[in-house]
Amino acid sequence: MPDWMLEAPMVNLSAHTEEAFKVALQERDANLLPAGVPHWLFLDWLAQKGYLLHGSKRDDITLFEPRPPHDLSPDAFSKRTGVFAASDGLWAMMYALRGPQVKRMLNMALQSCTGFGFGEMKYFLSLAPRWGTVSDGRTLLTPGFVYVLPPDGFIQMPAYDWPGLGTVQEPHWVNPNPVEPLMCLPVKPQDFPLPVRVHHAGRGDALCASDPWGFPWLCENGT
Repeated sequence: MPDWMLEAPMVNLSAHTEEAFKVALQERDANLLPAGVPHWLFLDWLAQKGYLLHGSKRDDITLFEPRPPHDLSPDAFSKRTGVFAASDGLWAMMYALRGPQVKRMLNMALQSCTGFGFGEMKYFLSLAPRWGTVSDGRTLLTPGFVYVLPPDGFIQMPAYDWPGLGTVQEPHWVNPNPVEPLMCLPVKPQDFPLPVRVHHAGRGDALCASDPWGFPWLCENGT
């Protein structure tokens, strides 16, 4: 795999933490999560239980309505009208934490086929600022919210062939119908465990248009 593809840290949950996760889900109350435990671990646990996740800057959504997305990727699935969600916590967090000073976001979460099924999830996140020069993309992150959604009515994006990577699968789901969230979880930049790159919005847009499968279009210096 290319070195720009990252993996989530390996963490073993204690029995006490997992029990607290169960109670927080049952009561639909994020305040019951154990102090000091990054919220991405709860989201990862939820995804493993089959729940889907949607990142947002709003904390007052009571019903998600199907909408056509703004999407520059080459696949038709991502352009459907619907409610989109992820079966991966870190990917959902990328949308929740993207700050208002971000002009463009290049992000990815996918698994590659290994011959024995699909391997570990790989990630990439790069942000383009609206103005000024930024050296660390994490400074462009701001607090947000991740909604927990029931999986009923969602369909997953089919696996597909990515030139140079082989057969891949994304944790990308869509529902053509309205969806009521089960709970809302606040997330902060310090909850996100991966580095965040920075790129130039105009350059990224031009390269995406000329070479859609060239993601993430890194320069020689790695940005």
